[in-house]
Amino acid sequence: MDNNYKYEDWKEIIESSNLPNEVKVDRMDLVRNLYKNNVPVIVDLKHLSNLLGIKYTVLASMIFSTSSFYREFKIPKKSGGLRTIVTPYKSLLTVQKWIVKNILSQFKIHDDAYAYVKNRNIALNAKQHIGNPEMLKIDLKDFFHTIKIPRVRELFNRLGYSKEVAGYLSNLCCLNEALPQGAGSSPIISNIILRTLDNRLSNIASKSEIVYSRYADDLVFSGSKIPLDFEVVLTQKINDFGFKLNLKKTKFYKKGDRKLVTGVVVNSDGIRLPKSKRKQIKKEVYYLKKYGIQDQVFRHNDVFYIDRILGKLSFWKQIEPKNEFVLTSIIEIRNMYDKTMKNNKD
Repeated sequence: MDNNYKYEDWKEIIESSNLPNEVKVDRMDLVRNLYKNNVPVIVDLKHLSNLLGIKYTVLASMIFSTSSFYREFKIPKKSGGLRTIVTPYKSLLTVQKWIVKNILSQFKIHDDAYAYVKNRNIALNAKQHIGNPEMLKIDLKDFFHTIKIPRVRELFNRLGYSKEVAGYLSNLCCLNEALPQGAGSSPIISNIILRTLDNRLSNIASKSEIVYSRYADDLVFSGSKIPLDFEVVLTQKINDFGFKLNLKKTKFYKKGDRKLVTGVVVNSDGIRLPKSKRKQIKKEVYYLKKYGIQDQVFRHNDVFYIDRILGKLSFWKQIEPKNEFVLTSIIEIRNMYDKTMKNNKD
């Protein structure tokens, strides 16, 4: 079966099949709903394997033995200890990206969500709170793992997929009955599911003339005055939605406090990279210019060291687009890199 079939093609195929009449009616209803929602028609597992270009047995393994398609590693937490991250192997990641592109992209993301959305970023998220004297920051605990597979399955059901197919698709996006942090489909799924919560919190905030924004699990509220019972009301709404607050990261800023939103300093007139980070990047750029690319790559034992420095500068540029040091450094380091590569070839 081909995903390029038109609605009329499906109608002809179903009507000419040997399926019982009641099954034909149900199948046409399914096709009609999927076309209405502008997503691919998927009738069963074999059909899905054909659409993906993956062997039936391999796809079945991805769905029913999902854990074997993930690798696990640990990274240090800022607060100490280690955080466990799981990432899918390339084969499963490719499937997840197909699901995102062809199916999940049809959902609308809330205007106040700034993570994992095209043309939205950390800088834009922080800019929403410029000039607001008071601020409340809330962090959602175990963000991805709190989103369980029934909620994911409901997304695919909502688009018109059968219970069976919705189960296959949700299994491909979940691990151990929940969203894994490293999966290619987890970011957009989290935004889709939290749209309802975003809407509720945005409405509560607007009634008190408060600005609301969310960057993944970081929720920020700011305005001239945060009401005394505001946090209590928010907590209740968040708990009702199935999430818990990370109380250690809940923080209230009053007028005059240094305000930090997702690692960005928010002032009365703009946003800046924190002084400590600016100082560290300037130091790294200084040594790079003084000793050269090869020396620094060798010293740090990191073949991607230049990419990391340019990445930090690009992030800084995102926050302060007119910063002369940043703009000049990016050009100079790229020129140094091109010259080094040319000399190595010669």
